[in-house]
Amino acid sequence: MIEREIMFIHKQTIFDKAYYQSYDEGRLLAFEQMLEDVRAMYEDEFVNKYLALLNSVTDPFKTYEQQDHKLVGYNDAILTIITYIRPEYPYN
Repeated sequence: MIEREIMFIHKQTIFDKAYYQSYDEGRLLAFEQMLEDVRAMYEDEFVNKYLALLNSVTDPFKTYEQQDHKLVGYNDAILTIITYIRPEYPYN
């Protein structure tokens, strides 16, 4: 799924690439990191690492009104993959 997400970002023609450039850079960064980790870690290690990272990434959003689009993309990519692995995550 991670490889498909990366491929979609590179090949998509639905959205304006210039407008979403910073957002997509954040998503690509997260997906590439996760792709490396998913090959080297057990599922629980992977999930725990990215849940902790997700919590640390979202903390600045609680205090700042202006959000960096690259950071938002990074956060969204992690959420996407964690939700694939643990569909109940957003609800608990």
